[in-house]
Amino acid sequence: MYTTISCRNSKMSQHNYDFNDKLNFLGEWFDYDTAYQKKFIISFYPYDNTIEIYDKEARKMYLKRTKSDEICMEDMFVGNTVRIYSRQIKLTGYGDCFTQKYIGKMREKTLAILKPTVIDKLGKIINIIQENNFHISKLRMCHLTTKEALDFYAKIKGDTVLPFILEVIVSGPIVALELVGENAVQRWQDLMGPDNPVEARKTSPNSLRAIYGQDSRPTNGFHGSNTVEDGITESDFFFSNQDVTPTSIVTLENSTCCVIKPHAIQEGKLGNIITSIMESHFLITGAVMLYLSKANADEFLEVYKGVVSDYNALLLSFLDGPCVVLGISGKNNEMNVHEEFRKFAGPSDADIAKQIRPNSLRAKYGCDKYKNAVHCTDLPEDTVIELEYIFKVLKDY
Repeated sequence: MYTTISCRNSKMSQHNYDFNDKLNFLGEWFDYDTAYQKKFIISFYPYDNTIEIYDKEARKMYLKRTKSDEICMEDMFVGNTVRIYSRQIKLTGYGDCFTQKYIGKMREKTLAILKPTVIDKLGKIINIIQENNFHISKLRMCHLTTKEALDFYAKIKGDTVLPFILEVIVSGPIVALELVGENAVQRWQDLMGPDNPVEARKTSPNSLRAIYGQDSRPTNGFHGSNTVEDGITESDFFFSNQDVTPTSIVTLENSTCCVIKPHAIQEGKLGNIITSIMESHFLITGAVMLYLSKANADEFLEVYKGVVSDYNALLLSFLDGPCVVLGISGKNNEMNVHEEFRKFAGPSDADIAKQIRPNSLRAKYGCDKYKNAVHCTDLPEDTVIELEYIFKVLKDY
């Protein structure tokens, strides 16, 4: 649903465009001041990354063609949310047949699942996904029930290996990702490699299943959609926001909340941050990607009003793109997770962190006081409030 990986080095940027070439999308923006859903036609000009917005209902120009450094070609696909001058606009449809045909080819979607056997390599796998020019538009950690797993694998009902696949897939948390890109279905299949890791090591030694898979199809570590149609259906299974969608998981007891901020995700640091956390003495017990609206971010950060000197700058640091929110627990049940993770995150100002805590997350991945890579819960009594707000109150992942 939401854009996550920067497209500045994308292959699409290599295409030649004329000044007047444009792509048209239908868009919606909820105006909280008037409690009204505005409907727009969003025109994107790939020649110079300029944007034009037309108000459909008022039948007049809302924003004349203007430069937008925050948006590029990879951000423009149906289902994504883009931020244009502080307005978070969801792209709900194509504005014409040309755009639908062009973007449909360039922005193909597929579903990837990381099975329980490879969850401990989540950060490293995300880095590999990014390096192979996939755009992660959705992410969710969940724990499938047997019924949910049976529903998901309905297409291979009767396959003799299905019981063994089910046994693995329900044995622990999985991470589902929607990947977007040119020829995404086939490229993800190629990156995974053959179903059997033993065969993969012989014929595709650099594939994910060859590197991370165990010795059988059920424990090969990964799932991928077989067709474009399957990619849409399978993605809807995890991200359609309906009652049948598997529930995100998170541990509330002796845990804390970590929000990986938009700038860090756009800079390609998501995988490294997750790896740093998992290779320390912490466990990730919940993960979800979401795009906070201004109202949601304001509610989430309410305790900082009147405390932080430049609250608006803090608020904006959560609105520049999607966040990935993590539930953090400890590998050692005796540790004080909230206190230890605050130390691990480092001082809130990244410049100070670089001086006094050079190995902290903010020192390694932050830029300044507000673009400081991660938010973590400050007060222990707020931990459950923050985790429940993200994982239970907010539903539009």
